[in-house]
Amino acid sequence: MHVTTCSADDPAFLAGGFSAWHAALEAGRHHDLPSAAPWPAAQARAELAHPVSWEHGAALSAVGSGAVVGAARADLPQRDNRDVVFVDLAVPGPHRRRGTGTALLRAVCDLAEAEGRPRLLTEVAVPLGADVARWPGTAFAARSGFSLGVADVRRELPLPPDAGLLAGLRAGAAPLAAGYRWGVVRGTPSRRDAAAMAELSSRMLSEAPQDDLVLQPEDVDAGRVLEEHGRSQALRRTTWVALARALDGTTAGYSVLVRSEHEPGVLHQWDTLVLPEHRGHRLGLLLKVDCLARALADGEAEGWAGDLRAVRTYNAASNAPMIAVNEAMGFRPVELLHEMQAEVADVRAALAGRAAARG
Repeated sequence: MHVTTCSADDPAFLAGGFSAWHAALEAGRHHDLPSAAPWPAAQARAELAHPVSWEHGAALSAVGSGAVVGAARADLPQRDNRDVVFVDLAVPGPHRRRGTGTALLRAVCDLAEAEGRPRLLTEVAVPLGADVARWPGTAFAARSGFSLGVADVRRELPLPPDAGLLAGLRAGAAPLAAGYRWGVVRGTPSRRDAAAMAELSSRMLSEAPQDDLVLQPEDVDAGRVLEEHGRSQALRRTTWVALARALDGTTAGYSVLVRSEHEPGVLHQWDTLVLPEHRGHRLGLLLKVDCLARALADGEAEGWAGDLRAVRTYNAASNAPMIAVNEAMGFRPVELLHEMQAEVADVRAALAGRAAARG
């Protein structure tokens, strides 16, 4: 067995090796966890074919007997967190316990060292109620030198929602937000709105609970926001952003909802953030409810609302205020997501120790 590494947006890879690589990633994720929610192949291919300026990606394939038996994706931020490689690694069930995951992880360490990045970060999906210490993904990561940074919970809201419930929540919250104005922007925002979104996105990692996870705030400006929205059009995504300002025009908060034509049954609830100085006015709830209402109204008008089955979101398990908002709207837990981090040197030592123990 050997591991190949190439740029994830390499046209030759997208035309040739992508299908087997993505199939191995998907099979590895689904082997123990049927509820896993990776990007569909068409969406993953489109993302790689339209790279962004602030992140580079690599695709790693473990090849044995002429077939891809395991896969990994490594993402390298270019504007912030330049000490980190984000890793997504999976091995299909029939190829486990043969050194495939170890070989992929060793190749990721090689890449990280070549790029001068001393840290790795990965995510492991875990079923609700599982023994996390014995779950294959988290156990492999722990044996390889990773420790928990933050535990997230994936929640989903079945669609169509309870319209009466949402209307009641909105009516109860609106009087508390009398000092604010908000609206929903669909698609590419104005330069002024893009600047407000950039301010909020830049503060997301510092304002939302991160527990022990070590990450720098992202470096986001209006140009990056506009570039991402242009890319969304190429990826056949529709984005709705509910944006709130105080009456004096200062930015207060936002909520982002995304639909991809490659995954028509799901709305993805991305960032929701209300800045600390504007909390206590139920803005988080109001932004989420109004953003969802606008997306569903657009879906009814355009004929795709009937395809929807759920809104999907992730929150840190320690983020009690946002969890309360989500559960009031009807979101319910589906699975856990452990964000785990490690020093490359510690991963190297763990892999070497395991190899020595095997003799």
